Amino acid sequence: MTSRRIVDVLLTLALMLQMSSQVTGQEAHEYNGIIMFCVFLVHQWLNRRWYGAILSGKYTLFRAVSTAVTLTLTATFITTAFSGIIMSENFPALNIEALTSFARLAHLSCSYLSFVLMGVHLGLHWGMIAGRVKASWPGVLAVIAAGYGLYAFVSVNNIASYIFLINEFAFLDYDKMPALVFLENAAMMTFWTFTGYQVSKVLTGKFARPCAAMICAVAVFVVCRLVLGVPEVF
Repeated sequence: MTSRRIVDVLLTLALMLQMSSQVTGQEAHEYNGIIMFCVFLVHQWLNRRWYGAILSGKYTLFRAVSTAVTLTLTATFITTAFSGIIMSENFPALNIEALTSFARLAHLSCSYLSFVLMGVHLGLHWGMIAGRVKASWPGVLAVIAAGYGLYAFVSVNNIASYIFLINEFAFLDYDKMPALVFLENAAMMTFWTFTGYQVSKVLTGKFARPCAAMICAVAVFVVCRLVLGVPEVF
């Protein structure tokens, strides 16, 4: 495994852990955030040549979408990090009280948006990241996981309402089993990676299989919604 792939894996795992703050606690959330931002900076350094080539070469539709996703993800990561520093409880010297209210909203929206964009980014580059796995992915398990991830994203955690600040305070279920929290986060990441992968196929001229895969994932979502219902927490 190359250094880039190791960093990619570490960054993804750190983000998944960050989205489980009701399990880790606030102090661990902040320390993990610092570690994640350091890994993010290493990732940027390893991919510095990509930034130097942004204005060169021909732009296909895939490259345009991929570049837009990457730049937006970078911006949301940086915003999440600095808004977290402003609100820090364990590093009061870094806390800027006058900006706390704005930072809280920016942190809420950008952290969840980063989670979504990270998944899409991974999906768009899945062939390069996973190598030979792309020949058999997505399989049945990936479709089921993606469908459940969509259910967790929409019906269980209502994350879109935080991204668009419809709800300005995130609801975290501290009574939920830690294993279930991690499972839902993994499933939601799978859904967005799955979606990014299907979009990459469409952008390169393939339509039938990506559309069929997405329809199957949505079908799993519908089944989950009918069987499991919607938690009454919003």
